[in-house]
Formats: sequence, structure tokens, C-alpha cells
Amino acid sequence: MINFYSYKNKSYLASSALIILTVMIIFFKGLNLGIDFKGGLNFEVRTNLSNEQILNVFQVINSDREIIVKKEIGSDVHTIRIETGDDNASFIEEINQLILDHPEMEVLISEYIEPTFSDELIKNSLYAMVSSLLVIAFYIWIRFDWQFAASGIFALLHDVFIAIGFMSLFNIEFNLTMIAALLLIAGYSINDTIVLFDRLRTITSDENNKDSFSDNVNNSIKLNLRRTILTSFTTILALICLVILAPVNLTEMPIVFIFGVLIGTYSSLFLALSIVGDLNYEAVLKARDS
Repeated sequence: MINFYSYKNKSYLASSALIILTVMIIFFKGLNLGIDFKGGLNFEVRTNLSNEQILNVFQVINSDREIIVKKEIGSDVHTIRIETGDDNASFIEEINQLILDHPEMEVLISEYIEPTFSDELIKNSLYAMVSSLLVIAFYIWIRFDWQFAASGIFALLHDVFIAIGFMSLFNIEFNLTMIAALLLIAGYSINDTIVLFDRLRTITSDENNKDSFSDNVNNSIKLNLRRTILTSFTTILALICLVILAPVNLTEMPIVFIFGVLIGTYSSLFLALSIVGDLNYEAVLKARDS
């Protein structure tokens, strides 16, 4: 049986390295913000043209604005996203005229997202994430102890932050879908962690238990290891099916979620309970027993 608690220093070192690497990646590469956050035009068109041919159509604009074209698997529907600049009115008119000049592209959806709306969206997204973290921390604090709340929130932030670094590294577009993916990662991470917290609390509350704290941590993980691995495996299996079968514009979300599940499993097994121990929870237990 693996002594998970004995690996805590190596786990701290590995997580520190991952966090530093993530900071460097985000600093040097930045995030590939989507139109949801930058503002721009979004079209869905039905056409027999390829992605390259559609790009060539829009290249005649002679603009350095970002243009993204994606095709749905098994369909002739293409999603076109075009970044807009300060001269929005004239640029939008030019784009609309260009599409009218190409009747082979049937417009199904046409929408414009203003930069002011994008700024408001960023603020609301941050407020939503911070509020959810505070509610989670408060619940764990009430349900367990503050050591569990601090450890759970750190593990959650650890997983979400490294997932953001993964998105930056592979230039995955950061949009509303990715916000949903990050929230799913946060939910999965804290759920797995709370199960281990509950097991540790149950074991340590047993008056006949004379084991050391490290043994209690290992026993808690041992009793939940099968569940943790099976849950992660079945979740990843379902996500792989989504990657294979979903339209190409929806494959990035399950890819990010797969990475988040792997990181979340690692943090639950090697970080969360170790942090609880280092926050002097063992002394709290001894004080209660005395």
C-alpha cells in the first residue's frame, strides 16, 4: 500500500513547480481570449466551402484582426468568429457586404458582441467564481474545521489555476464554455476532496483509534482509493467519447476537463489531507481528546 502522507514534501515540490510553470506560461503566452471576452462578430453559415476557402474570402479585407473558422463534424455548418476593432461600424458593414457578395454562404446566425459587454462579462465571471469559493469555504468550515476549508480551497484553486495554464500552453480559446469547464473542474475537485475529508474525520473521531495522524491519512485514502480511481476513470472515459464524437467546436471543453480531472485526482490524494495535517489539525484532535 502506498504511503501517501510520506510523499507530501515531494507533492508540495511538484505542485510548486507546476504553479511556477503556469505563471510563466500565462505571463509569456497570455490567454487566448475569445470573442465573448474581447468583443467581435460571430456567424454560423451553411456552405460547401472548406475552412481554408472561407478564410481566403475574409482575407481580402486586408485586416490584422483575428479570424477563426471551425466546421462542425458531419455537417456543412461553419462557425466564423471575427475580432473587431475601434472602427466597429465601418468594419461590420464591410463584413456584412462581403457575405452578401458570396451567396454560397447561407447565414444561419449573425451576432455582434460589444467590447463593453465583454468587460461586464469578465467582471461577472470573476464575481461568480469568487462568490462560489467563499460559499464553499464557509460550508466546509461549518461542516468540518477551518483547516479543511483552507486545504479544500487551496486544492481547488491549485487545480483551476493549472488548468488555465494548460489552456494557455495549447492556445485553447478562453470563452464562456471554458468558464463552464473551470467551474466543472472546481466542482469535481472539491467533491473528491470532501469525500476524503469526511473519511478522515470519521476515522479520527473514533475513540478507540490510537493510530498516528499519518496512518489515519493513509487509511482514509486507502478506504476511498478504489472509488476515487473508478470515478476518475469513468469520467475520463465519458469525456474521451465527447472528444471523439462532439463537433469540433466543442472538443476543447472535454479536453480541458480531462486534464482537470487528472490534476484534481492528484491534489485530492497527495495534497489536500497533507495540508490539513500541516495546518496543525493533529493538535486540534489532541486538544479535543484531553
